[in-house]
Amino acid sequence: MSIAAEIRVRRRVIVPSWASGLAREHGLTVGVGILVLLVLAALLGPLASGDSATSTSYGNLAAPSAAHLFGTDDVGRDVLVRVFHAIRLDLLLALVICGLATVAGAVIGLFSGFAGGFVDLVVMRLVDIMMSIPVFILALITAVVLGNDEQTMVLAIAFAYTPVAVRVVRSQVLSLRELPMVETSRAIGTPAWRIVLWHILPNTYSVLIAQSTLFLAWAILDTAAMSFLGVGVHPPTPELGAMISEGSQYIVSGQWWVSVFPGIFIALLVISFNLVGDGLRDYLDPRSRR
Repeated sequence: MSIAAEIRVRRRVIVPSWASGLAREHGLTVGVGILVLLVLAALLGPLASGDSATSTSYGNLAAPSAAHLFGTDDVGRDVLVRVFHAIRLDLLLALVICGLATVAGAVIGLFSGFAGGFVDLVVMRLVDIMMSIPVFILALITAVVLGNDEQTMVLAIAFAYTPVAVRVVRSQVLSLRELPMVETSRAIGTPAWRIVLWHILPNTYSVLIAQSTLFLAWAILDTAAMSFLGVGVHPPTPELGAMISEGSQYIVSGQWWVSVFPGIFIALLVISFNLVGDGLRDYLDPRSRR
């Protein structure tokens, strides 16, 4: 058999094995399915409806009907259209928060874990202090102190998540830096930055990927909670937490749809990210399976 034919045979064997391994994670499959539907709704929903998220040309507090599947809010805006736009905004904010927290946490965790000694001691004491405060409270305090706007809210939540990523990456680095390949690289004089970049960092990808999906779920919840409290995203910008806040006063009078539908989509987003995170963790690290 020629080399090219052998490569094609191996490729036919390896790819189905990889795909079947992911397919066996049923929670991951369900989570990805829900997430794909939500992303498609966020991207295609506004295009299909053709309505503006701030249009007030409909009747106030109209109940769900064929014309408006999710009804309208107190100023005559279509709730379904606003939910489509809000999902897009919340996903964008969650991705930015996750990216900032993951990158910052990975850099600090790699540096602290590989350097060790006094540097590691100082970094971890700061991490312990930050983690002694609940994440949402730390983010809320930071946002209120720095300013009540959307950009500050994103930075505040990312700042609150960073210690979690630092601790996760550092724990991985502590076990990796004692491996024979790292000791051998040190012995032959390989620069520390090259060891970290080529030997340590690639072996932290699995925990970073799993943790980042959890960050996305947390970010959806915390963004909605802060907007509900009036910190971060403000009306009339469509955001799921802000929409719940706007409609909460009408639940007791029977207009439940204004806040219930945004709440359902928050739950779906969080559930999908949690399922994806758990599935990826089990696939990338079989030792985590119960």
